[in-house]
Amino acid sequence: MKHWRDWERMQEELPGMQVRHFDTMLRFSHDYLDLPPYYERKACLTSVFLEEIDGKAYDVTLRFIGVCSLKLDMHFEYLGDIEISPEEIEDIHFYVHDYEHGGISFYCEEIAYIGAQENVEENLQLALSRWKQLVQMERTERTDEDALGKAFKDLAVFADRPMVADLLRKSVTHENAMIRRLGDQYMAENRK
Repeated sequence: MKHWRDWERMQEELPGMQVRHFDTMLRFSHDYLDLPPYYERKACLTSVFLEEIDGKAYDVTLRFIGVCSLKLDMHFEYLGDIEISPEEIEDIHFYVHDYEHGGISFYCEEIAYIGAQENVEENLQLALSRWKQLVQMERTERTDEDALGKAFKDLAVFADRPMVADLLRKSVTHENAMIRRLGDQYMAENRK
């Protein structure tokens, strides 16, 4: 995409990511940087967005270059529902704003993809909530065995956490036969 640095790398590293809408801006910093090609000082806003892609959470870092007309409402706990729209006004190419609450808005010349990394704590929370939701559904109606198995495997990734290890150990005595079978299988694979 024109005026979006490392667009191809971002598409390669995070296929399926919505690039026009972001749910949560976790943090941001404002700075003036000397950037190529002419090394002129430009106002930049570097932001970290929390994005869920294919059931995993990532911290996606973007740098907005040549920021102007920044408006920030410090009233909100977090900034969310961020939309990036193409906007062609002289050197300005993007308009970024919180379309739900108006917590932040600004124009910028360019956007640079800095990188992404897995958000371990958020993935743990996602795995726990998915597991609890499926276990609750299992009590009231039939749950897809594959979905329950995948949720169990996603949770087992965090077996080094005492709370998760305890949950996995307790699954071998669970009232549901499918959950007991998953727990037994996990214990057999990890017995050393």
